[in-house]
Amino acid sequence: MGNIFSIRILRVIFNFIGLFYLLSLSLYAEDLLDKEYIIGPEDILEIKVWDNEDLNSIVEVSQEGTFTFLLIGRVQANGLSVFELEDIIEKKLADGYLVSPQVTITVKEYNSRKVFVLGEVNKPGSYPLKGNTHILGLISQAGGVTASAGQTVTIVRPRLLHQSGKIGSKESKENEIITLDLGDFDANSKHDTFVVANGDSIYINRAPRVFVIGEVQSPGELKWERGLTIRQAISLAGGSTEKASPKRVIVIRMKNGVEKELKPKMDEFVLPGDIIKVPGRYF
Repeated sequence: MGNIFSIRILRVIFNFIGLFYLLSLSLYAEDLLDKEYIIGPEDILEIKVWDNEDLNSIVEVSQEGTFTFLLIGRVQANGLSVFELEDIIEKKLADGYLVSPQVTITVKEYNSRKVFVLGEVNKPGSYPLKGNTHILGLISQAGGVTASAGQTVTIVRPRLLHQSGKIGSKESKENEIITLDLGDFDANSKHDTFVVANGDSIYINRAPRVFVIGEVQSPGELKWERGLTIRQAISLAGGSTEKASPKRVIVIRMKNGVEKELKPKMDEFVLPGDIIKVPGRYF
């Protein structure tokens, strides 16, 4: 019994160590992303100088991309990563002011570089851009997609022609519209390397619907998914009733603005907007 108890204790300890290690990696990755963030106008920065609390301050980056810091005066921050700015301030402070200064910068408010994740996500809103941000990562930050979400993502990207990089400047032209399919995101997909840009509005579209009516247990609308067959749609609607005539199933489909009635095979694919009608028996 003693040996078994000891083994169990060891397992608990190893599991705890493993979880602690994974958590540490996660925190390290998050900190690395924060350090890669590119600073811009209106960002709020907290600057701390180790062992020199009187120099600690919170600053706002001006529209010109600068801020004023004690001892060293005006500092250019626009376009620099957090890591680069830390290095610059350390060098300036070391130039006649402090011996081996250690500077830590934390972005308190990400006001210059953000994207908007909207539509069928659980937490729609604005999200800061940290390093090279990818679509799937942003969707995850937004709480994932809802049950009504489709596979189509529409990205509205502002044209940024002004040298300051400000969105909506007079020099900006029409927005660029980019459409991606979440179903195409896999190990071999070029979409996996698609990087989100500052000011992007990312819309997760609602999935198209199909309708199952007639002699089924739960008539109504269903979420359309690629590869959905007529047989599967009827099954999702609870299956046919005892009065149903499966051989007389029809599909009502719009073609060039005209409603058509089709006699499909049960394993044919359903298209968005299709109405599947399961008639009843004559007697």
